[in-house]
Amino acid sequence: MLELLLLFVLLLFTALARYLIYGAFEPLSFTMIFLLPIAAVVMFLISKKLADKERSYFPKDIAGWSFYSLQKSLLIKKPLYEATVKRGYIKRYFPQKWQYVFGDIFGENWYLCLDIEIDQTNYDVRWYREKRLSNQDQWKIYKNGKQIGNATTQINVTNTTKLKEAITYKFNEIEYSSSASTLTSKISLTNNEELFATLKQNNLMSNVKVIDSKQSNQEHIVALILHSYYFKNK
Repeated sequence: MLELLLLFVLLLFTALARYLIYGAFEPLSFTMIFLLPIAAVVMFLISKKLADKERSYFPKDIAGWSFYSLQKSLLIKKPLYEATVKRGYIKRYFPQKWQYVFGDIFGENWYLCLDIEIDQTNYDVRWYREKRLSNQDQWKIYKNGKQIGNATTQINVTNTTKLKEAITYKFNEIEYSSSASTLTSKISLTNNEELFATLKQNNLMSNVKVIDSKQSNQEHIVALILHSYYFKNK
């Protein structure tokens, strides 16, 4: 959506410069250029309609935790439920407005930060990168303003070859790992091979994500949501 507007401005200035310098005017080219903002408006209206569906989501026949993810353009609070009880929300955000403007161009994972609230407890999952040229993304995880953990992707040749997604976490000195196949929706959260929680699509045709957490541990839920947004929300 925003990339179409940026492309419109770039092409418009290019066409105007060509006209002023060379006197060349092509009506068809100008017509095609002005279709870009129209397409952007159409995409905005579609995203707005999908966002309304996300806001009004109410789970049916789901016993565990769940949320509904349809669109990525509008940064809204998506309700988080346990069974039919609303327990909080999930919202992606960008630390700076200019990052949001360029977010669509550089991909869904660029500056991925999450604002998650569970039972009035706020979790801020804040992206950072120690080395600019590293292919690993990292996050500091805050609970009500106090850092309680961190997370790092495990993108390497071995995992890529095996079509494996992985993120490691440390919450209060306890280490966990979330993993999944790139070909399936199911994500597992483990510690020393002990399974603590999973996240998957409600069914193959659904955009509802369902979390099964044995302990309903909030940190486990936050970890699975981060993995889902980073690897599966594309």
